[in-house]
Amino acid sequence: MLKIYEFLAGELKVQTGKPRITAEAVWIDLLNPTADEESKVEKSLGIDVPTREEQQEIEVSDRLYHEDGAYFMTATLLYQGENAAATTTPVSFILAGTRLLTVRYAEPRAFDIFLARCNRSESDLSTGPAVLMGLLDTIVDRLADFIERIQAEVELLSHSVFENHGAASSRQRRFDVLLRSIGREGEVASKARESGHSLGRLVTFLSYAVNERKDGKPMQTRVRTVARDVTSLTDHATFLSGKIIFLLDATLGMINIQQNDIIKIFSVAAVVFLPPTLIASIYGMNFHTMPELDWIFGYPFALGLMVLFAVLPYIYFKHKGWL
Repeated sequence: MLKIYEFLAGELKVQTGKPRITAEAVWIDLLNPTADEESKVEKSLGIDVPTREEQQEIEVSDRLYHEDGAYFMTATLLYQGENAAATTTPVSFILAGTRLLTVRYAEPRAFDIFLARCNRSESDLSTGPAVLMGLLDTIVDRLADFIERIQAEVELLSHSVFENHGAASSRQRRFDVLLRSIGREGEVASKARESGHSLGRLVTFLSYAVNERKDGKPMQTRVRTVARDVTSLTDHATFLSGKIIFLLDATLGMINIQQNDIIKIFSVAAVVFLPPTLIASIYGMNFHTMPELDWIFGYPFALGLMVLFAVLPYIYFKHKGWL
């Protein structure tokens, strides 16, 4: 899908009818483009539009470069995909003269948010670089929203792991659910870090591009602000990743403690019932010469011994605090 946005009457408006790159066009948005749409844009702007495979390259030189007078910048964006699951997608931002070209194969909500409020919140949308800065501000805001949600979930997980509301609650605690939740938040935090690092590299390259462009001086302050925000968010995502790893280790440790408690109970039970079993085994032997067989008090005596040697170990373990 090819959408072209023009700056008309002081506002950014989407072009209607058959898409055509006019003099007023400041932003060209390629969403899941066809080969014909790519070819049309390449001929009009005189650049080579990166393919989906090229966008997914991890080398910095393949994501950030200057070619044919245009600045190519590809970043990994975090967005909410199908089934409300957080996922990432590469998006290319290309500054070709005074126009901005975006190439994407997903629909991050940041683009829709920017389009909904750009004419109210942005003072200048007359050039591609100005549109790019507004887009980056919105993308960073969305990344901050994701990180805030991760922080809230991590706090809830921390309470679930460390707060003990009694033995009954501890027994009913579902550690498998906790592990899945921790793993899910860890994955989202990892993707947030990846997106933050990617945006950080893009903003650094954009700062270089701004210094090279003649019309870039008004953007320098905004670029520095975005760079500081991205650095702050990336550091916070790193902190949350560390906290999630700590919660994972703590949960695994509590699982080990719970398993050890179960093994301890079985061990104590085995020790408690070992003497009675020994006594019962001795008096269960079928020898005619056993002296207690004809004793009238032999049966209650054997029962008494079994109870006594079962109670003594229990009292000893209780005194030692092992139960």
